[in-house]
Amino acid sequence: MRPRPTARAALLTTAVLAATVSPVALGAPASAAPAKHVDDFNGDGHRDLLLGDRTATVAGKRDAGAVVVIWGSATGLNTAKRSVITQNSPGIAGVAEAKDGFGAKVTSADLDKDGYADVVATSPGELHADRHGTVTVLWGSRSGLTKGSTYASPGSKKEIFGLDVAIGDFNADGRLDLVSVDGEFVWFLRGPFTKSGGRGTATNLDPQDGENIKAEMVVAGKVTKDATADFALIGYDVDTNSKRVWFYRGGRNGPAKPWKRSLPAASDELTGSSAVIADFDRNGYGDLAIGVSRSGRGGAVHVMPGTATGPAGRLTTLTQNTAGVPGSVEDNDFFGYDVSAADTNGDGYPDLAVGAPYEAIGTSYWADGSITVLRGGSTGLTGRNARQYDRTTPGLTNVSPDNAWLGASLLLRDHNGDGRAELIATAHEGGRLHMFPGTSSGPTGTGSRTLTVPQLGLGARAFMGARLAD
Repeated sequence: MRPRPTARAALLTTAVLAATVSPVALGAPASAAPAKHVDDFNGDGHRDLLLGDRTATVAGKRDAGAVVVIWGSATGLNTAKRSVITQNSPGIAGVAEAKDGFGAKVTSADLDKDGYADVVATSPGELHADRHGTVTVLWGSRSGLTKGSTYASPGSKKEIFGLDVAIGDFNADGRLDLVSVDGEFVWFLRGPFTKSGGRGTATNLDPQDGENIKAEMVVAGKVTKDATADFALIGYDVDTNSKRVWFYRGGRNGPAKPWKRSLPAASDELTGSSAVIADFDRNGYGDLAIGVSRSGRGGAVHVMPGTATGPAGRLTTLTQNTAGVPGSVEDNDFFGYDVSAADTNGDGYPDLAVGAPYEAIGTSYWADGSITVLRGGSTGLTGRNARQYDRTTPGLTNVSPDNAWLGASLLLRDHNGDGRAELIATAHEGGRLHMFPGTSSGPTGTGSRTLTVPQLGLGARAFMGARLAD
């Protein structure tokens, strides 16, 4: 990658967050059954798009943060209908303050099983009593996300609660639980979660055994073939500076004591890393894919195949030098900065989208950014038939050399129900959100749409912290 000129940062300006655009209520679910989709927040049966932006300016407060929802419809996302929720929004706990970082991490599920998916948004900069960091649940309803409950650290006063979060039923009691990492502690918060701010008991699941660990990420999904959700931590053994994965298998007695596995030594730091669980070879076991953008020269994706005991299969590493993957490894491309998994071509196998936001395209001097879609198949995730998307992709609208950092955050999700996931990706410095339709051969630039930060209700500087929920 060619060096990115630092003067670009001077072009960003601070703006006040725009007023909320309220969703249209399309009707309540027929019964109080769990929501069909983990991202249907108003119960109309259609997936919505969730984006968190920790750097959004709210009422003059820089980095206060915001959550944005683009509402779904029978034909896919309706870009004319969107909502911006902040800690100043009616019914939401807290007050928007500088450096709260509301929306730093966002994820979703129907926590109370009322037919409406709910949003979990972290605020790592929030000071709640004498504890740092909070997690806010924005409750779905027929009217959208109109109420919010806030949860603080159950015990740690020094660490930053809510650095990352994951949702799942980890103890097989039929209630969704929450796992939150704060660097040193691993908090297992049992459901049920209630609109009044209630929750079940909390347990610190930090894998001690003499290790001094620093957990950076947590990702949940079904790895083994039982019905219980599992989760994995990605972080450091601080004493040895080893980069490791700790896998917790869910079960009736709660998450089992974890076993650990080291990442390749070339993964020298985890800043700009991401992870997802998906069954890429459809053998019934979920595979763990970890994007480590600072691995080696240009970044890598490490895939740990699932087994009956967890992601214990032979580790595979994919880079831009892997056979079939477009491009080549260059210094600081940051391949693996964000990853997302879903079936993009309707063949039944999940694929993996990988962001490389600092990649320079052609003779460009800028960090243009690119996205590579790796195909799943009977032999797992490979470079075969991989495709790259960047500012030169035919049909992509509103692109220019300042369309920088494409792929810093991305999502594969089937919003129109045609069996093929669309590719949605941010171009942070360009202040744009690109939406690629899905086809039988995967995402395409033909018919793509682009939203800018004013359209989303965010100021130009705010979009620098945008993060799509997977």
